[in-house]
Amino acid sequence: MVRGHGVRHARLGRPLDDAPKRPMSRETLVRVAKLYKPYRKALIAVAVLILVSASLLVATPLLIRQIIDDAIPNSDRTLLYWLTGWMIGVAAVSGVISYATNYLNMRTGLTVMEDLRLAVYAHLQKLPLSFFTSTRTGDLQTRISSDVASTQMLLTDTLGVLVSNSVIVISSIVAMLVLSWELSIVALVTLPIFAFAMFKVGKKRRELTRETQKSLSDLTSRTGETLSVSGVMLSKTFGREADQLSSFKKNSSELTILSLRQTMTGQRFSIVMQTFFTMAPAIIWLLGGSFIIGERDSVSLGDIVAFTAIQARLLFPMAGLFTRGVQISSSIALFDRIFEYLDIDPKIKDPETPVEVVPAKFRGDIEYQNVGFGYSELELPRSAKKRAKCERKTDSLFKLSDISFSVQSGGLTALVGPSGAGKTSVGYLLARLYDADSGAISIDGINVKDMAQADLSKLIGVVSQDSFMFHASIKDNLLFGKSDATEEEMVEATKAAQIFDLIDGLPERFDTVVGERGYRLSGGERQRLAIARVILANPRILLLDEATSSLDTLSERLIQQALTRLREGRTTIAIAHRLSTVIAAEQILVMDGGKIADRGTNEELLERSSLYRQLYEEQFTVIPSLS
Repeated sequence: MVRGHGVRHARLGRPLDDAPKRPMSRETLVRVAKLYKPYRKALIAVAVLILVSASLLVATPLLIRQIIDDAIPNSDRTLLYWLTGWMIGVAAVSGVISYATNYLNMRTGLTVMEDLRLAVYAHLQKLPLSFFTSTRTGDLQTRISSDVASTQMLLTDTLGVLVSNSVIVISSIVAMLVLSWELSIVALVTLPIFAFAMFKVGKKRRELTRETQKSLSDLTSRTGETLSVSGVMLSKTFGREADQLSSFKKNSSELTILSLRQTMTGQRFSIVMQTFFTMAPAIIWLLGGSFIIGERDSVSLGDIVAFTAIQARLLFPMAGLFTRGVQISSSIALFDRIFEYLDIDPKIKDPETPVEVVPAKFRGDIEYQNVGFGYSELELPRSAKKRAKCERKTDSLFKLSDISFSVQSGGLTALVGPSGAGKTSVGYLLARLYDADSGAISIDGINVKDMAQADLSKLIGVVSQDSFMFHASIKDNLLFGKSDATEEEMVEATKAAQIFDLIDGLPERFDTVVGERGYRLSGGERQRLAIARVILANPRILLLDEATSSLDTLSERLIQQALTRLREGRTTIAIAHRLSTVIAAEQILVMDGGKIADRGTNEELLERSSLYRQLYEEQFTVIPSLS
């Protein structure tokens, strides 16, 4: 096992970034609607404004009808002044209402979008480590930023457009029927055809949106990996810049093609629809004019003018409804992707009534009682799955079984063993980066599952071999351990970690930016800065995960001195490859195959444990001098 890294998370037996082409679900629409629940008052205000605005829009053609049929033929100037005055007033009021409606719509939609973005980020923070070791960072970034941002159209103005256009359409149809039922039948006969076409186009756009966003995730992931410090270094040292560019170009071209298909899907339908709507008034004039020429008294000239004006008010909102229906179908695909992440069960959860934790009152006694843990087949690293498949064994999945030991307050217990023996998994179970499947792990007699995770993190400080640093100043990275630390406390912590002299010699001292992942520092310097960060946090328990591996002799000696200071008065579990760092431990646990093969002091294990003796001799056997 590779320390739990490289695991692959799946839900319902399929990868998260391979969303199926499923129809738009009612459940998704209901969930989108619930996002607006906290903003009901704003939505009611928008709906009222839209109703008023729509009523005013229909009123204008009716005023025109009165001018043509009554005011002008009867030479009634007073009526003409009143009717035109009403038209000007309606236009002015409509403009004010339109501005207020757009503002409320935009503010509400952007706030809902912010709520959604925060909800996704907060939920991701709760997911176990196995999720992040199996999910590409680019996919996470795409869903939080691009997917959420792409829903802006739906969240900010769709409700207003739907309500406004719906009210306009309904009121326009009623007004048209009042004016002439014969002309209304001709004007409305094609609407069901357009509605069916909209449904088919929307379905295709929804599928293309999923494919486009997945392609964008791939491109974002590739960019993040290949343009990181490590990725660039790897490309340059192996001379693979041209290959990386070729792969990037292929991904980029795929995204361009999908984006073009997504954009153009439905364009022919939209052009045909708009062309027909533009020609529709001519058909009404032909039919209505024929009625007047034939001296049928069912319609007047004012009726035709009012009818065509109302028809224009009907057809273009109707076109807007059809177009918005297609856009909603695309947006629903984005919501499906977002909700997929929100639906992932965190598994590792806080209890309903967590035990109160006061770090100062904890001694730091640790006990593992018959602890068992296993990675499911989907959570195994790909290499391990391939190996298991080749061996055709059902029992080849990695498991921890019957792990039992205790560490007294202030004591040092070391976990040693060959790579893949389960050392890191044992340590990570204490910090609840994974949860035990069976048995119990307790601190001062309290099960770690009975504590809130935030409280547990205050008790345990972790120093791993790959100490992460933010692209920020030394001060900011230190403050991550204690947000209110003073400069005096930072000085003391960095002195204890054997790195103050380096910091003090820098031109900007604690304000020096360490670069992405701390690459402006050496491995040993990053490690000592990470130790200083843990010293500031002042945990009661330390988990040292191979904290001195892969370092030169000088860096290892400095870090050993820093760790010695750090361990003073603290309970420590050390996961080690280098036995030189743990031979003085009160208790050494020898791990093999997910079990504790033996335990004791260095001297006791050298006498009775062949595995420990082999590890010891591999590291401490001196090659005879050739001289």
